[in-house]
Amino acid sequence: MSGFTKIIQKDLDKLESSIDGLLSTRVTYIKEIVTYIIRSGGKRVRPVLVMLCSKLCGYRGKKHIAYAAIIEFIHTATLLHDDVVDNAETRRGLSTVNTVWGNEPSVLVGDFLYSRSFELMSRDGNNEILKTISQVTTALSEGEILEIIKTADVGTTEKDYYEIIGNKTAVLFGAACEIGAILGDRPQNERKALRNFGYSLGIAFQLMDDVLDYTSYNDVLGKHVGTDLKEGKLTLPLIHVLKNSSQTDAAYIESIFAKQKITRRDFSRVLKIIEKNGGIAYTIDATEKHLNKAKKHLDIFPSSQYKKALLELADYMLKREM
Repeated sequence: MSGFTKIIQKDLDKLESSIDGLLSTRVTYIKEIVTYIIRSGGKRVRPVLVMLCSKLCGYRGKKHIAYAAIIEFIHTATLLHDDVVDNAETRRGLSTVNTVWGNEPSVLVGDFLYSRSFELMSRDGNNEILKTISQVTTALSEGEILEIIKTADVGTTEKDYYEIIGNKTAVLFGAACEIGAILGDRPQNERKALRNFGYSLGIAFQLMDDVLDYTSYNDVLGKHVGTDLKEGKLTLPLIHVLKNSSQTDAAYIESIFAKQKITRRDFSRVLKIIEKNGGIAYTIDATEKHLNKAKKHLDIFPSSQYKKALLELADYMLKREM
């Protein structure tokens, strides 16, 4: 991500040094767990969006650093909760918190991160940002529950899928961008444009994530490839295939979701069916469409190094490997 983060590198350095202070707690156990997951190699895409959008909107203060951290805390809380729900064993190439410390600490530390985020926002007193993040955290919970409801449901439609990833992923991207406009005291049309830019970017991010779950490698992806299939998640590559493949292929995929344990051989066969029926290509095409849509939302902003960086960030989504 270095190409479009050079212009905010000093702010990113400040972010890393400020995280410990913002997470101050007398309970060292909490600090140990939070440090483990936050320092585990995430790319900080969401904090980068807060910073770039703040600069794009002419903000010259220092509050964007704290808000970038808050967005990362909320994202980290969702990861902790997701890993418990999914019984995940690895993330970013490391054992998950629930694997190392157990489910109860994972859930409670996730709750701590949510609580600390709202404490920090209340202390700052920006009601517009507080309102935005409150709506987002509600949507995040709804997305997680929708995904649980649709687990192993071969009747899941594209509409269902986009509703899930819109809530689970895209709304937080949208909020990260909108915070920049709020800090810059920009008019509503610019706030909306940045929120929509972030939302479309988040959809593209998740689409690519779902492609990589079938096409990447364990050491690159940072988790076991095929995790979505194992967890009963019907993502776009599979939804497309179920709708467009032969009855034989569709029946085989349906039989996989009825199994208690999915083997590597099962995964390999499903992947061949997906590739044969264009599931990967279809999802990559959808990713490109959402990235183009995202870029158009930036048209109302004048040319600047920050706008250029945001456009480069959008292009990066198609090239990323994890």
